[in-house]
Amino acid sequence: MATYDPKQVYSDYANGHITPEMAVGHSLQHINLLYATQTTANAERHTLRQEVNSLQIALSRLQQIVDGLVAQPRPPKPAKPG
Repeated sequence: MATYDPKQVYSDYANGHITPEMAVGHSLQHINLLYATQTTANAERHTLRQEVNSLQIALSRLQQIVDGLVAQPRPPKPAKPG
């Protein structure tokens, strides 16, 4: 039993081209594919969230360094000869 577009399953069932059992079988295959896709997407989302958190921490540290450099008094410029 191959998986194909859900609209095609509905259409084939409505037109009597497939039995109720076949329609249920195709529907179960689609549900299985959706769960697999959802599981993969959740894993990828978790990985991306970790990367974003790491980047936020790094950016915060860089901002602290920049703020520290800006807050330091600058030495006076040497006078121009002449």
